[in-house]
Amino acid sequence: MWQSITKQISECMDAPFTIEKHQLLLNTSDSSYYRITDQKHVISFVVRITPKSLAAKFDILTRNLALMADWLISPKIILYGTTSDQCFVVFQPFDVKENTQPLPDEWYELGKCFARMHQRCQQGMYGWEEDTFIFEQIQPNRWQKNWASFFSEQRIGWQLQLHEEKGRHLINIADMTSVIHRLLHHHHPEPSLLHGQLLADNILVTSAGLFLPDNACYCGDRELDLAWLTTFSPDCDDFMRGYTETWRLPQGFETRQVIYALYPLLVQLHNNPELETRVQHHIALILAI
Repeated sequence: MWQSITKQISECMDAPFTIEKHQLLLNTSDSSYYRITDQKHVISFVVRITPKSLAAKFDILTRNLALMADWLISPKIILYGTTSDQCFVVFQPFDVKENTQPLPDEWYELGKCFARMHQRCQQGMYGWEEDTFIFEQIQPNRWQKNWASFFSEQRIGWQLQLHEEKGRHLINIADMTSVIHRLLHHHHPEPSLLHGQLLADNILVTSAGLFLPDNACYCGDRELDLAWLTTFSPDCDDFMRGYTETWRLPQGFETRQVIYALYPLLVQLHNNPELETRVQHHIALILAI
């Protein structure tokens, strides 16, 4: 694999490049991010490697990174290639701080960046021009005008159906989608461009700010992006301070966070069966609203 990547980088640069050192920076659910270095020529790149079986997701994720570049850290891609069993992209050189956790100021700035991105969407409907991926699962994005319908059907209903097909019955799907539709019936948020995977373990710390390499973009309620973070990273005060100073949150936010948290929980449950107790508890919380 590395030999093929070396050859393609050399051809792209029209100059010799030899990988003398490769260092793992981040592992996500299906991709690995490495720093590769040619010590002789003092050149380093960051490369993302994904199995070829996930080529469709790889292509969508790569294209959507560019769409968010006006607001979020998004290094430019200088090479898109394949090996016998992998897809890879090589990013323009950027400085990654190894083995470093985000500082409070970096979380604060990321919150401000997300708020600005959420404010700038020009779309009048919820969805996306194509289905995307959330981890290994398809994320349907059929355009809809009604947010309650979109979220209850294409997020919660879809995930419950995926779990049913795996033999995991959590609750009657029609009952749950009906309850969520009712709870969101009077909520009509302006569509925002969502990153879709705002998680602390999906972050590279760079000298320019925090880079979230994996995404699952679509247009929806901005509060759902926030639910991804608050569900799995309860200590996110610095991010939320930056966000709310830039764009205040509407009335009812706390209640909707309880509703929205079910989606990231259902998504993560596919790879972490231990979350089922928490999912059932959360379903009970929603039914009690």
